[in-house]
Amino acid sequence: MNLLQISHMKKSFDALSVIQDISLTVNEGEVLAIIGPSGSGKSTLLRCATLLERMDGGSLSYLGEKAAWEEDGRCVYADKNRLKEIQRYFGLVFQNFNLFPHYSVIKNITDAPIRVAKAPHAEAYEQAEQLLAQLGLLDKADAYPYQLSGGQQQRVSIARALALKPRLLFFDEPTSALDPELTGEVLKVIRQLARSHMTMIIVTHEMQFAREVSDRIIFMEQGKIQAEGTPEEIFRSDWERIKEFIGKYN
Repeated sequence: MNLLQISHMKKSFDALSVIQDISLTVNEGEVLAIIGPSGSGKSTLLRCATLLERMDGGSLSYLGEKAAWEEDGRCVYADKNRLKEIQRYFGLVFQNFNLFPHYSVIKNITDAPIRVAKAPHAEAYEQAEQLLAQLGLLDKADAYPYQLSGGQQQRVSIARALALKPRLLFFDEPTSALDPELTGEVLKVIRQLARSHMTMIIVTHEMQFAREVSDRIIFMEQGKIQAEGTPEEIFRSDWERIKEFIGKYN
């Protein structure tokens, strides 16, 4: 099943064109990695796809439901209530964790299910404990973010995203704020999610990880998709620019 469809997405900031005519689809159970140099538009693509930024052109659909489309030469969005429903289809894990510092770990995870999804209190807490156990953090349920390592905070943010039972998870460079020792524990969690057939879009600079975990890789540069293919097709590409880029990170 097609979970996400982006057609001819465009986004500019003032006179700077950051996303130029990007189209892509993501099917259920697929893991898509997005790689490319800094400033190529990867994070802006994710922010537009997750409705944090408004597109200037193109269309965006989740499970066939239109979130945005072009009308009379401009991009229009579905009404507020429809967008709220569409937002339930996906979760987003940020680079810098974005946990609420004044909430305990378990309250960070249960807040949205209780407040947004109106889940019963006991059910939300039971699910949060299951997620924490799955991620090796059950003993940290009553801790606060400042008491955790960066890797633990990122695992909590993954648990928080999973708590709303999304169909699709976005990761925006989930290890970029971590030192190499802590990076491994977060990548391990994402590998487990891939094995459980969670649909994911991952912006990453971890080349070996992208090769191992993804079904498809997109190489972006200058706001465009410059190459797309299986990990083997991308990593064995004869195109000098890709070879140079991958070589730099390897």
